[in-house]
Amino acid sequence: MIKLLRKCHIHPVFWFVIGGGLLTGHFWDVVTVFFIVFVHEMGHAWAALHYGWRVTQIQLLPFGGVAKVEEHGNRPFKEEFWVTLAGPLQHLWLPILSFLLLKTPYWSEENHHLFMTENALILGFNLLPIWPLDGGKLLFLFLSKFLPFKQAFRQTLILSFLFLVTLSIALFVDHPASINFAVIASFIGLSLYQEWKQQKVVFLRFLLERWRTRPVSRRKIRTLVISKDWPLWRIFEHFFKEQVHLIEIAGVENGELLHESTLLEAYFGGNGSNVTIGEWINVS
Repeated sequence: MIKLLRKCHIHPVFWFVIGGGLLTGHFWDVVTVFFIVFVHEMGHAWAALHYGWRVTQIQLLPFGGVAKVEEHGNRPFKEEFWVTLAGPLQHLWLPILSFLLLKTPYWSEENHHLFMTENALILGFNLLPIWPLDGGKLLFLFLSKFLPFKQAFRQTLILSFLFLVTLSIALFVDHPASINFAVIASFIGLSLYQEWKQQKVVFLRFLLERWRTRPVSRRKIRTLVISKDWPLWRIFEHFFKEQVHLIEIAGVENGELLHESTLLEAYFGGNGSNVTIGEWINVS
C-alpha cells in the first residue's frame, strides 16, 4: 500500500479543479471528488499488482486517473479487462460506505447526497467510450478481438474523438458556461492528439514486448498469407493481441511457415529492418 501511495501524483488539471473549488467555497466537493478518484485509481493499481503488472506511476485526475504500467498490449484479454474494470467497480461499494456513515454524527444527508452524485458522475464519465477513459480502454480491448493491434488502436482514437466532439457539442448547448467540463474536455482532446502522434511508438512497444517476453498466454494461432514484396513492418501491422502468427509467403512452393518470433528477431536484430520478406529469405 505504501509503495502505491508513493507512486501517486496529482495531475496539474486536478490542481486547477481543486483550486477552483476552494476559491468558490466548495471545499467538501473537492474532498469528495479527491477521495472517490483516489479509491477508483487504487482499484486499477491493486488489480494490476494482483496480475503481476509493473506499475510505475498513478496520476490522479478530476474524472479518474491513469495508472501507468510497463505492459504494452500483450497481456491476456482477461487481465486487461479486469484491470480496466477494477476502477469502475469501486463505485459499487462506495454508496454502501456513505449509507453507513449516515448512521454516525459526522455525516449528514447533504454530505450523502453530494457523495452519491459525484460518485455516479465520475463512474458514468469514466465509462464513456473515449480514450484514455476506462470506457475507451474497454472499446480498444473489444476492437482488438476483431482487428489487428495497430488498426484497433487507430480506430479507438478516431471513435473517441468523434464521441468527444459529439458530447461536447451536446453539453455546450445545455450548459455553455461549464468551465470544469471545458477544462476536462480540452485535456482529453489534447491526450487524444498526443496519442495520435504517438501511434508508431505505441505499436513499436507492442512489438518489442512480444520480441522480449514472447508470453505463452497467446494460444490461438493465426496464419498470415503475404506477398514476398512485403517489408517486415507491413507484416507486423497484421499482428493480433493474444495470437501467435505463422507467416506463409504466397507463390513460394514448399515454403516453410515462418514463426513470428523469427521475423521479430530479424527486425530488431538489424538483419531485416529495411528489406522485403523475399529479400530477407534470400539473404538469410
